[in-house]
Amino acid sequence: MSRILRQDYRNADFQQLSQLIRNHPLMKSTTSDEQQMQLQKLRTPEYRTKCVMRASLDDIALGINLYKLLLDADKLPTHPATIRFAHRTPKSAKSPATPFIKVLLRKTPLVVLFERSSMTAELDGDEGRLVLADNQRYDELLAGTDKSRRTVDADTQTVTALKKSRLVNTERLCTDHVGSYVSNFEMFDTYKDLEASTKSVQVQGEQQMQVTTYKVGGVDQFEAINSLPSFKLALMLTMRILASNVFEPEQRRFRNMTPPDPFAEDVQFKYRLRLLWRLCSPSNASRVRQAVTSISFCPNNGDIMAVSYGIYTFSHMPSGSRRGYVYLWNIKNPVNPERCYNYKVPVVTVQFSPSAPQLLAIGLQNGNTEVRDISQPEQPPLAMSQRNSSPHFKPVTAIQWIPRSDGDVTLGGDYAGITPFLAASLSGAVTKYQLINSPYLLGFEHQHFQRSEGELEGITVQRPAQRAPLLANRHPQCMELMLDPLQTDIYYVLTDEGTLFKCSTNYPLQHLELRQVHESPAVCLDFSPWSPKLYLTCGSDWCIRIWLSGIISPVITLLHHLSPVHCARWSRTHSTILVSLSHTTVDIWDLRYSTLKPVSSTTIDAKICYTTFRFAHCGRSLAVGNEAGQVLMLSFEDMPFPPHFQYRQLKRAIYKALSLEPTLQQQVKSVGNFGYPRGEKLTTMQ
Repeated sequence: MSRILRQDYRNADFQQLSQLIRNHPLMKSTTSDEQQMQLQKLRTPEYRTKCVMRASLDDIALGINLYKLLLDADKLPTHPATIRFAHRTPKSAKSPATPFIKVLLRKTPLVVLFERSSMTAELDGDEGRLVLADNQRYDELLAGTDKSRRTVDADTQTVTALKKSRLVNTERLCTDHVGSYVSNFEMFDTYKDLEASTKSVQVQGEQQMQVTTYKVGGVDQFEAINSLPSFKLALMLTMRILASNVFEPEQRRFRNMTPPDPFAEDVQFKYRLRLLWRLCSPSNASRVRQAVTSISFCPNNGDIMAVSYGIYTFSHMPSGSRRGYVYLWNIKNPVNPERCYNYKVPVVTVQFSPSAPQLLAIGLQNGNTEVRDISQPEQPPLAMSQRNSSPHFKPVTAIQWIPRSDGDVTLGGDYAGITPFLAASLSGAVTKYQLINSPYLLGFEHQHFQRSEGELEGITVQRPAQRAPLLANRHPQCMELMLDPLQTDIYYVLTDEGTLFKCSTNYPLQHLELRQVHESPAVCLDFSPWSPKLYLTCGSDWCIRIWLSGIISPVITLLHHLSPVHCARWSRTHSTILVSLSHTTVDIWDLRYSTLKPVSSTTIDAKICYTTFRFAHCGRSLAVGNEAGQVLMLSFEDMPFPPHFQYRQLKRAIYKALSLEPTLQQQVKSVGNFGYPRGEKLTTMQ
């Protein structure tokens, strides 16, 4: 409890303090010079280092306050003692300056005043019961009124109380090696219940690996695990990772991660093809022939490719090879296909849907057509054709999905946004199919061509006079079906007569135009990506002919090998380059340099015949199929740099090729601009 300080009490204390100061030895000096010398000595560094004393902060603060009272003594004239003290000081003496005090703070040892470690014990145990009794005894001792203390329960760590169950405080597990005795009878009884089965699995062609599995209760555990969708997905991702360790440089080349340098010092244009990898056939047996009949890249994902396997040539065909397959390959795993569909009949053609990329249309040799959803591999086909709507039983050779225009009327249901597709067969008919809410396709016959008679536009062909008409041969065989790049309702059909039918989906059962393009069966048609009026055709008469809409005769005819041309397509990166496929060679033509022979011819397997090929979406890679069931992924190397004005370069090359034919050159000039309206390029190729 504090008391009020009065003025007299403070004066009395000050008098005592003043008396102590006057009696101090430093205050007994007679001259002011000696006092100044002593003060200067206190200010020297040597003396300051020697004068060291141990004091607390409270002692230092008290000493400073006392010194301030001494300096302020002259300002208190009301007290007589103060006046006498002031008169005793000589007038010549100066007021002493404030001394310099060096304070060095040191850490004192830690003094533990009270410590009590927290301890927990199980309530059910002996230790917990002792702790509980101790707590009760402590509460009884503090039960009195004067001895009771207030306690408050509060959480101190976080806002939410952290609670820990005693179940987490488990005992440490101790392990030990213990021997056990098993007799031969027990081991015999154990393995008798397990039915062992050993299978041979082919690994990388001719190599085989023995895999032994056991059946428990008649069920093979390996087959049960392999049927799980999660296991298949994990296996597919694992195979992709393993394949990337082997094919990483080739995959980077397929993705065009290292384009050619236009500023390189030594640039050579050799027009060569390099083999990236080889996709194996479904069966490695040499007696089973499974030719690649069709290749289709997914429109939205260029890494996915569908390949159909069936029959390409019927010569020396064994009886046990009439089966078909559809494999879905991914460039991330060139070793194993990611989807496999088996058929009892050969598969002829496959085609992805541009509006729904997960849908794949498949044409079979028996005339049936079906649509599958590749995103659901375990499900059956979405829909298939039936005999009452498509009575034709000959192979389906080509399928094309019709792009939807703005004025089309869509059907209701789950497949309202999916466009219909056209299917051409060797029976000479073109059938239009539509997906509906049914397990069957809604189809109707759109065209049924008749044999051409008389002289047609195009090239001149001498047809032998037919003595008696045959009912089995009155319809030509449809070999190829292609849509017009601009008009969505126009499509073209090539036949075994070498004729080209121009038809429209708005006018069924009649064609708009008929032209003779080859002397023998015409098998392929492709439009130029830089001109909707310029297209090429190839056939079994060894020729590749380039046509221009509005001109009856072919503009350019390419002939080099004395063998049928199986496939020919325009390059997607160069307007003047096209690629053709014969029996054993892949030829690259450049119209700027020569129309007499290709600039390069590549042969990968001389003893295996090629069947078909497709360009990748980038245009710098090529997927070539052969009759052995292999797909060769080739890349273009040492190619010329693409010109900036592709259409202008194409136009100059055509005029240069027609320099010796002034009449035909004048007809081409009369057509005018045969490129796209705005000079653009066709991005979606069929």
